[in-house]
Amino acid sequence: MDSSRRNEILLAINELAASDGGELTEKGTLLEKCCNVLMHNKEYCLIWAGVRDDDNLGITPLVALTSANIPDRDCMNLVEQVVTEMHKENPAAKALLTGQHVICQDIRNEKDTQALREISLKTGFLSCSAWPLLYKGKEFGVLSIHSEKKDCFIEQEISFLQTVIADISLALYSQDITLSMQIERDFNREIVDTMQALLISVSPCGRILSFNQTAEEVTGYKERDVIDRYWVDVLMAPDHRKADQQRVSNVLKGEQNQMNFESCLLTKDNTEKSINWHASFRQNIEQGKVGMVLFGIDISEKIRAKKELKQAVAQWENIFSAIQDPALIVSIDSKILDANSATFTAARKTRSEVIGQQLCDVLHLGRLKESSCPLEDLVKSRHSRILETELLGLHGNYLLTVSPLNLQNSTMEAALLVARDLTEEELTKAEAMRAAQLASIGELAAGVAHEINNPINGIINYAQIILDDPKDPENLDLLKRIIKEGKRVASIVSNLLDFSRRREDSAEVVSIHKIVNNCLELIQHRFKNDMITIIQNLPDDLPLVYCNAQQIQQVLLNILSNGRYALNERYTTHDPNKIFTIAGAPIQRDKKEYVRLTLTDNGTGIAHDTIDRVFDPFYSTKPKGEGTGLGLSISHGLMQDNKGLLRIQTEPGESTSLIVDLPISNE
Repeated sequence: MDSSRRNEILLAINELAASDGGELTEKGTLLEKCCNVLMHNKEYCLIWAGVRDDDNLGITPLVALTSANIPDRDCMNLVEQVVTEMHKENPAAKALLTGQHVICQDIRNEKDTQALREISLKTGFLSCSAWPLLYKGKEFGVLSIHSEKKDCFIEQEISFLQTVIADISLALYSQDITLSMQIERDFNREIVDTMQALLISVSPCGRILSFNQTAEEVTGYKERDVIDRYWVDVLMAPDHRKADQQRVSNVLKGEQNQMNFESCLLTKDNTEKSINWHASFRQNIEQGKVGMVLFGIDISEKIRAKKELKQAVAQWENIFSAIQDPALIVSIDSKILDANSATFTAARKTRSEVIGQQLCDVLHLGRLKESSCPLEDLVKSRHSRILETELLGLHGNYLLTVSPLNLQNSTMEAALLVARDLTEEELTKAEAMRAAQLASIGELAAGVAHEINNPINGIINYAQIILDDPKDPENLDLLKRIIKEGKRVASIVSNLLDFSRRREDSAEVVSIHKIVNNCLELIQHRFKNDMITIIQNLPDDLPLVYCNAQQIQQVLLNILSNGRYALNERYTTHDPNKIFTIAGAPIQRDKKEYVRLTLTDNGTGIAHDTIDRVFDPFYSTKPKGEGTGLGLSISHGLMQDNKGLLRIQTEPGESTSLIVDLPISNE
């Protein structure tokens, strides 16, 4: 390399080192500039630079330049292939590892250099060198220089490159220092620009010497109003002056170099504000101690917010503790963070046995090995959910509400679980249903008594005839009539007993015809006495339904009883329009199949202002003593239990239709 070319390269590198950075804010940009300068040497056919990976296990190339006729991207790919395949064996990695330059005078004589050979064929280099970029013990990367000449890197060339590399390292070091200083300068400027603090200087005798703008805004005083006034008269509320003045006097006497204290400031308009003060000496080398500097932060809002937060937390804790149902706060990984006293009572455990435990271990008393807990999965899903479930750990059936909590200013996610005990509620519901059932039985009993009176009288008369003439040949026919009437009585009594008997709430596959016929058998005598005509329109091929037959029978009996009352209200004597109709048909609703029963009476109808309340417990339009107000309310609940639907359609003064939808059996 001739001396003029060397001087040109060194001059360019020195100019980079002397620059203030300018647009060279990225290390890769500066390295690229340096590589471009070095590429002025026509003997260099490939130059690339990189830095050590964060894990210290490899090199990341930042720039790659070549004089060969290949795209820059392909050149970079070849370099990346070398540093990846050769790893610690490539010259650049060795240079970084040893901190010394590495020379390869003839690539063809090197072993295990397949990756180097491949890049050599494409870029034309025969020799290469790798130079660690170091300055004052700090590493800035590695520079790899490749020449198309064999034995290019002789002693003279190496000496020259050492100078070049030293200048490049210095340039990188200068850039690093410049950027660090710029960051620090910007940071300090940002602090100064955004700082909202009171800055007040005080003389040794306690008089105010300076008063910044923030101090003016906080206190309400202008600087001209407070200059030369005693600082305690301006900055301290009367109740705090003596103690605060004594503290600061100790600082001024030299007993302390600086101190922090919190005090109450009384503003010009007599508003109290809490200030967090830092007091320190203001030094003057020639004159000695000349006073102090007060640096104050207005923490009034912080204290107020802290107080409000404390009150809110106390209120929340009171509410949380006062909840009568078990309530738990659970982390996203299902660890119980807190629980109220109702939880400990229901679980029959102490606080220490619940807090910090896994949710499933407390509520479900553990799980099978390698199985997930549905409740813990629900908490992890971060979804709100209300479900009925048995909680063995709380010894009962509960309506469980799971609600994700949004904990502000916290990275922790949690959920609130509230469990309402359904055990007592179910007992109350069962008692109400039983009361309504007994009321229906009482109403049915009189009708059944009349209904079985006729067949019993027939049996007695037939038996008397046989006794009068035992040898009469027609006695065989009379015995058949006795059996027939006896079966009729047995059927009616069996139906009544079946309805009155307590049963488990289990569903079954049943014919809707059977349920309707059982109901009619119990009430048809009353309808007959009241001269009410019952019209059935139930197709023979109606599908079977899946329900609790006894519960649905109670629903239909309630509807029949209400329809009979409405018809008697409108028609006090016989009338051809005094009709109760029962119709049935299969339907599809919400992509599910049902059997729909429509029970219609041509009675008085229901007023529009009361129709929204007919399903409310204890609400009745009947006179006092003639209705409990529980019939439709319980019927509505029973339909929900059987996954059905109960609705009302009415025309005031004309008719009322109760629509009963029951799910069709899949069997």
